[in-house]
Amino acid sequence: MTEPRPMLDRATAHGPRAPGAHRDALDAIVGNSPSLRALRERLPLLARSSCSVLITGETGTGKDVAARALHELGLRRDGPLVSINCAALPDSLLDSELFGYERGSFTGAHAAYPGKITLAHGGTLFLDEIGDMPLHAQAKLLRVIETREVFPIGALRSRSIDVRIVAATHCALERAVRDGRFRADLFYRLNVARIEMLPLRERPEDVAPLFEHFAQALGAGNLAGPVRLSAAALERLRKHDWPGNARELRNLVEAAGIMFDGRWLEPADLALAPVPEAGESTRILEALARCEWNRSKTAELLHWSRMTLYRKMKQFHIEPSR
Repeated sequence: MTEPRPMLDRATAHGPRAPGAHRDALDAIVGNSPSLRALRERLPLLARSSCSVLITGETGTGKDVAARALHELGLRRDGPLVSINCAALPDSLLDSELFGYERGSFTGAHAAYPGKITLAHGGTLFLDEIGDMPLHAQAKLLRVIETREVFPIGALRSRSIDVRIVAATHCALERAVRDGRFRADLFYRLNVARIEMLPLRERPEDVAPLFEHFAQALGAGNLAGPVRLSAAALERLRKHDWPGNARELRNLVEAAGIMFDGRWLEPADLALAPVPEAGESTRILEALARCEWNRSKTAELLHWSRMTLYRKMKQFHIEPSR
């Protein structure tokens, strides 16, 4: 039996390589799609400045990878990269985690804590899921950005800080501003430069290099070697809708490595959860009606990109009534 051909030449798995110190940071942006090639060209330019950057995209699209590359390519690469997930902390803890506190400033404050902003001094502060930050914390963050000073809880004086702010969100912040859930002034402070991470379903050409990347990384400790894809299996993956994006693909590779390490995968071996589509056309029609058939507003309402909405409308043969 003839062995299936490899899914791609390993030499092209990461796309064009950048020379010198940039290579490692840019190699983390895995894929050959036009959007990722453009991102690899743009990141070094953005990294030269200290302007705030807003990274948007669905969960699992690699917003944290882009943020890390911005830091590692920039003038602050020798400083710290400090991350905080604004959605992972309750409101009662967000202030103390971000801004810090003095010893004895509240019950349980047995020692002073500088806070994430101060810990990022001289480096980059990455605020993930900024769209979930409560309004009172947004006001305090805005003051920090404007004054370059942080005021810990219980402190008698402020502290000067020098940080670059990189924020990320899966939400449509423009809509959140209109709805009063996000401060317009903070949005404009964060949205100086913007990076959009497209979902994996809109860049199927990136499935193969991402699979290769995850297989090599996760299979490094297996004596039998990483899993590999047959041509039929690759085609099946390229047609998948990837609701979990690259994170979903990584989980699939990890599960496949446990069950099938060192062998070729066929379509039957792929543990792909079917994407539920029952009633989806009705959901799209209802959203279009609510937005008076404005595609941009409908895509925001459904938390999709416009390209995804157009593709779904074509799939279900949805057209405006004449």
